Amino acid sequence: MKVSVILPVYNGASTLKETLDSLVNQTYQDFELLACIDGTTDASKDILEAYRDQFMVLRILENEENQGLGPTMNRLVYEAQGTYLAVAEQDDYYYPERLALQVDVLDTQPEVGMVSGIAEFWDGEQVTMKFPGLLVHSGQYPEEQDMFLLNYKERIKVVNSCMMFRKMVHIQNGLYFTRHYPSIGVDWTYVLRFSLISKIYGLHHVLVRLDRKVNRNSITSNTEQVFKGSRELLRSFAYEYPDVITKKDFGYAMRGQISKELNHLSGLRFIFMSFMYILRYPMDARFRQSFFKRIKMKLKKL
Repeated sequence: MKVSVILPVYNGASTLKETLDSLVNQTYQDFELLACIDGTTDASKDILEAYRDQFMVLRILENEENQGLGPTMNRLVYEAQGTYLAVAEQDDYYYPERLALQVDVLDTQPEVGMVSGIAEFWDGEQVTMKFPGLLVHSGQYPEEQDMFLLNYKERIKVVNSCMMFRKMVHIQNGLYFTRHYPSIGVDWTYVLRFSLISKIYGLHHVLVRLDRKVNRNSITSNTEQVFKGSRELLRSFAYEYPDVITKKDFGYAMRGQISKELNHLSGLRFIFMSFMYILRYPMDARFRQSFFKRIKMKLKKL
């Protein structure tokens, strides 16, 4: 198989079927589906077993105990037999041309080590946004240090749930998925390191629909843990790459993280903290923009 679709699974029974259906319906069929059940306690394995006849190759690995996303991804990459590895998640829907479009890029552009695309955010009734704006507006990712700094300063700008990358680039450069950061930090760290050793290409196509329902059950819903991990990531990368990340870059990135955290506050606490940071960093418009955007949304509801 040229492609291995790697799928980490943890208690995904409520959403897994739609993901599997979308993979069954891919126009590109020369792939194996390699799933790893990470100590799950629900019916995820039974759902996967029911799809054995619908894939050319379906292999199911199991972690006896929950290991977390990083170690599970590392096991999947190690066990995958494909030349290209396509990342899938248990609560996302993949459009039929996803794999075909990505394989075409890697087949025709040998300098590209990873390819991703555009994601739709789905609230259960409608698409609320598309990400990243750079690709939505027909731009293209920069290269090398510029790509590294874009993803460091502006948070990850690569849709991690529909990445496809060359396994050989991963192996030859000693890459791995960390277990140190929770949730988004695992993919964010990987993309940052990848951007320094190989070109990342962005397709101007919607490849995936992300489940962003309010009541979704996800580790990324633990905002306190995510915020703590994101701050730690920003600090550790600034320490590790002092020749790339300046103090100005670190400050900009950290203020962006703080601005994101403010958006999860409510009531008087949001107002007080927003004013505090607006006064502390008067030249950073993001705090003012975030504040007035929230006020505008509140007024619309009146």
